[in-house]
Amino acid sequence: MSYIHQALKKAQIERDDRYGKYGGIISSRSKKSGRAKKSIVLIVVSLVILFLAFVSYSWLDFNGPQVERTVVPKQREQIQLEIREKTADAMELYQRGKEHHKSGRLNKARMWYEKALMAEPGCVVALNNLGVLLIKEKNYPAARSRFEKAVRLKPGYVDPYYNLACLFTLTDRPEQALRYLKRAVYIDPQAKEWALEDADLEKLRNQPGFGTIVDR
Repeated sequence: MSYIHQALKKAQIERDDRYGKYGGIISSRSKKSGRAKKSIVLIVVSLVILFLAFVSYSWLDFNGPQVERTVVPKQREQIQLEIREKTADAMELYQRGKEHHKSGRLNKARMWYEKALMAEPGCVVALNNLGVLLIKEKNYPAARSRFEKAVRLKPGYVDPYYNLACLFTLTDRPEQALRYLKRAVYIDPQAKEWALEDADLEKLRNQPGFGTIVDR
């Protein structure tokens, strides 16, 4: 009995040994298989996300320019129309102010010039004429501000340059006055005749550079 018992025990030990040796391998293989499946799932999900992103981008890119071609030109036309309307309104208001200005109704002239600037802040003729009224009020800083803004907005407009020459003459700054007068004459040679007769430039006519500018 002991021999048979020992033989059975030995056989049992051998089976246990075989299971122990191969059990780890089987477990390891199952783990590796699980990880492989997870990796495949992740790759598939990533590819699906990339595909959806590509399709969405292509759709937006395709439709974007079509919206631009149809909407943007209309917006530009609308903006240009609004600018023309504002300019027309501002010029009408300016003309009313100019009529009062010529008639000597300076307060009313100023009111209409300011209304023109409210309608269109870049109305250079209203800026210039308002500056002239401010000179008469001896509000030189405010007048200078209006003239300089007109110059920035429309560099080829002679009146604000000439009026700056008058302003700097009245405030005893002949060098600056001569510089602006020279620029005015360059833009419009008719400014020479204005300078020879304008009472505001009386002091400037005694300056050495004045004769050179007006060719006198």
